[in-house]
Amino acid sequence: MPRLKLTLAYVGTAYSGWQIQEKPSPPLTVQGELERALAIVCGRAVRVFGAGRTDAGAHAEGQVAHCDVPALRAVNWRAALNVKLPPDIRVLDAREVADRFHACFDARKKIYRYDLWFSRRVVPPRLHPFVWDCGSLNLPQLEAALPLLTGMHDFKSFQNRGTAVRDTVRTVLSLTAAYPAEFGGEVLSLHVEADGFLKQMARNMTGLLVAVGQGKFDPARIPALLAAHERAQGPPTAPAHGLTLVSVDYGGNDACPV
Repeated sequence: MPRLKLTLAYVGTAYSGWQIQEKPSPPLTVQGELERALAIVCGRAVRVFGAGRTDAGAHAEGQVAHCDVPALRAVNWRAALNVKLPPDIRVLDAREVADRFHACFDARKKIYRYDLWFSRRVVPPRLHPFVWDCGSLNLPQLEAALPLLTGMHDFKSFQNRGTAVRDTVRTVLSLTAAYPAEFGGEVLSLHVEADGFLKQMARNMTGLLVAVGQGKFDPARIPALLAAHERAQGPPTAPAHGLTLVSVDYGGNDACPV
């Protein structure tokens, strides 16, 4: 069967995350909606595998998934799936790849963005589902803490319970702050690029940085927090709705010939 690589964007507000939940009355999930659309187009059930499990309420601009589909006549998969999907989920690209490609296991790095509304002004309603209204921040102090979280570390102190992993060491390749011009300097966008992320690691990093910017956490304590390997010692997790999965990189492994 042909294997498809799908690149997706979605607004996660209405969904209980990416992953299907095996319950008697399962909630809406992005994976579930995508599999429903594929079943209609293919005439049979199709299992989808995602690059990562975005949380309930989190968004994506470049989530990647793969699936094996029946060998049908020529199908414009992007158009066919978007007709069946709700408007807050879109297939941006669909292409056939080699059957050895795996959306999760072949990923080399991911980029997440977290958007913070730090202005004293009220959040515009159009932005409310996409930013954390965290209040005033000491921006120079927050930015000075960014290098302390970059590089290779054991990020167990930034992992929430729920997913068993054998290794909690990850490499944060870059962690930067930007102030998008379209938001008039009232939004701080944190971009974090890493070779992998633990459960809610990006949100926990953001929660820590906000606590630093609010003067509630001394950045000098960050090395000790990393060394503690204990999540309970860190600040609260940032809410999911400010988080967006920007892209997944495969280092060319997704371009292998069919």
